[in-house]
Amino acid sequence: MLKPISQKTVLTQGIQKLMAAITSLAIALTAVAPGAYAETALPIEHRLSLEIALNMANTAITACRSQGISVSASVVDQHGQSIVQLQGDHAPPHTYGLSQKKAYTAVALAPIQGLKRTSEVAAALRASNQDVGKLALPADTISNITPLAGGAIIELGNELIGAIGVSGARSGIVDETCAEAGLSAITQRKTQT
Repeated sequence: MLKPISQKTVLTQGIQKLMAAITSLAIALTAVAPGAYAETALPIEHRLSLEIALNMANTAITACRSQGISVSASVVDQHGQSIVQLQGDHAPPHTYGLSQKKAYTAVALAPIQGLKRTSEVAAALRASNQDVGKLALPADTISNITPLAGGAIIELGNELIGAIGVSGARSGIVDETCAEAGLSAITQRKTQT
């Protein structure tokens, strides 16, 4: 004869089946989750350290000083925020702020134009006979935009991580050469580590 099943047994078996289904679903979601959420994960952003930025600015100033030129150098992050701003010995007072503006201009304008140097931005403006307002930017003057040679973007692979600006030489091209010397400081550091 069959033994009658109590309500308690039915309830217990139902709960066990429900728990098994929830566990199976959780395992399935865990297996899918890494790929499913990869596109919506927070982006990873590399940042320049103060030590590297300081080394770059010092290297740029030293490169110009070796030519008998007193300059200022600034390094900004990928958002245009100052990391370091140095005024070299005997550099004229206006060079301090101008070096920062060149770095800011490099990080703000060069990438959207597919360029790497503020000399290229300035050349593009001259060649197209356009003002800054016609370069995919608002028509009004934008604070800190100074399309003069002397700024260069800093990249890690294809990722923009900042820019360096130098001011004080008689030519912006010389400023830019010193900025490129500053860029070499990060390249040398990468090969040493």
